[in-house]
Amino acid sequence: MGVLTGIILSGIEVIWSVLKTLLAFLVGGVLWASGCVGGRPPDATGADPSKVDRAPQDPSEVDDLTYLMLVAEIAGQRGQFETALDYYMRLLKLTRDPGVASRATQVAVFVKNTDRALEAAETWSELDPKSIPAHRLILLMRVRSEDVDASVEEVRHLIRLKDPDLENTMIELAHWLASDKPRDVGLDILGQMADRLPKVAELQLAMAFLASESGVPGVAEERVAAALRLRPSWSRALMLKAQLDLQAGHVKSAKVALESARRSDPSNPRLGLLYGQFLARTGDFRAAERELARLSERDPSNSEVRFALASVWLELGELERARKEFDYLAAEPRWQAQAQFSIALIDARAGRTEQALREFERIKEGPLAFDARFNEISALIALGRTSEARERLAKARRDFPEERLRLYLVEAELLVKMRQVEVAFNLLSEGVEALPGQLELLYSRALLGEQLNRLDVMEADLKAVLEKSPDDAAALNALGFSLTVHRPDRLDEAESYIRRALSKRPVDPAILDSYGWVLYRKGKAQDALVPLRKAYGMFADPEIAAHLGEVLWSLGRRSEARRVWLEGWRKSPDQADMVRVRRDHPEAFSGVVP
Repeated sequence: MGVLTGIILSGIEVIWSVLKTLLAFLVGGVLWASGCVGGRPPDATGADPSKVDRAPQDPSEVDDLTYLMLVAEIAGQRGQFETALDYYMRLLKLTRDPGVASRATQVAVFVKNTDRALEAAETWSELDPKSIPAHRLILLMRVRSEDVDASVEEVRHLIRLKDPDLENTMIELAHWLASDKPRDVGLDILGQMADRLPKVAELQLAMAFLASESGVPGVAEERVAAALRLRPSWSRALMLKAQLDLQAGHVKSAKVALESARRSDPSNPRLGLLYGQFLARTGDFRAAERELARLSERDPSNSEVRFALASVWLELGELERARKEFDYLAAEPRWQAQAQFSIALIDARAGRTEQALREFERIKEGPLAFDARFNEISALIALGRTSEARERLAKARRDFPEERLRLYLVEAELLVKMRQVEVAFNLLSEGVEALPGQLELLYSRALLGEQLNRLDVMEADLKAVLEKSPDDAAALNALGFSLTVHRPDRLDEAESYIRRALSKRPVDPAILDSYGWVLYRKGKAQDALVPLRKAYGMFADPEIAAHLGEVLWSLGRRSEARRVWLEGWRKSPDQADMVRVRRDHPEAFSGVVP
């Protein structure tokens, strides 16, 4: 290599170190493999760098190749990429050298000068017609300018040149479109290209990836199916199909796709990891352990596999094995936060709550910051430090405003467990005001409103829920049951709500119980027996036992009523309905030890 090309390399490498992944992939390792510029140019080592600072603004005035290269190099080192590009383009005009063309193209792409990048890349491909990197970059420029016809032609060029990495070229192009173009524009460009070249499996898969990243799963499924029709055993396409199937809840077909991919590409570690993660997600932790352990033995340096394996051990309750692995991973910056969080979880599960609390408190930022805060609050509750937990819940609502709904509900549940129902009601009222229209808050406040005999609030909140979600079976049932209990003058209305709920969830024992109870309150005790028996057979809850026993007692079946009541009472003697039944029917509990 000549001295001049060597000088360029040092400067361009500074520029190239900050280029995006896509551009790095498109030109691959060929960037620095081109020959010397214009044969062997004059030795540049004697050039006076001080002259560079006095360089003319217009490089078209310069014919000295050495000087042009030095200016380009130093401009690149100083981050003056536009200036570097000016001098490379002048140098390209004088030398017509493919090596300079490649460098000019790189810098033009980096500064997003589409016209100059295209000019340099086309010169490069003209000087070196078999240059795959040149055509990759021309493709990028054509797509950037949204020229579908020219983009399709460049794909044809790459196919004719037998691009050995056409698959990754297309996938990286899809990733670039996802990040650089509006969603609909990117989908339209790549979709047109894939339609024009329907037998290019790589384009079909790229379109599937783009649609998946863009949140259009239906299109992604169609395109990955098209890719697999062209290449049925393509492991990369099968992996994407499995991921799409999982997102759609099609677990069986996802498993079939993954197992087919493993048969066609058994040594692919990424595929093995995905399969292990799939097994864990579907609850087959022992099979996941076997798969991930096999991968870890084959390549102990694969930290992704080791993290997945440690997570499986955590799920299996093998806490010490998991702890040892997470301790190892905590030394790696990439895994440090996740490993520390998992270590804290292990201590919490092992009953070392104080230690877990301290470990969660150390995680102050990053993607796990909220989960750490949530778990430290849980630890405080477990330790009985409820006042402190409430203080941190309030602070968390300020620090994580997007999580306020969840935090309001958690604190309200805590207060109810502490038998501070009115305080919980007031907190939820605060939440309703802060987050208007949140159905979970309205529903939760309605249930507490009933406990506090705030029936106006209860009814208004449940009707607000039903206005936004008219098929909400839980809200329909809650409103119907509350009217049954508290408003005997509105039993027809109550029954209509419960019937609507039952039409949505016909085998829900809670709704069946409500239906039986409203029928009983309307004087239809015999009709009420059917839904109440069915509900109790499905879920022998003390409240259902109280209602079923009440109906049986009214029909004169007192022995059966007593048996049902005693079953419910033994399960939960302090449950409100059991307390009421024992008060109203003391004879049914005669001889029972308190």
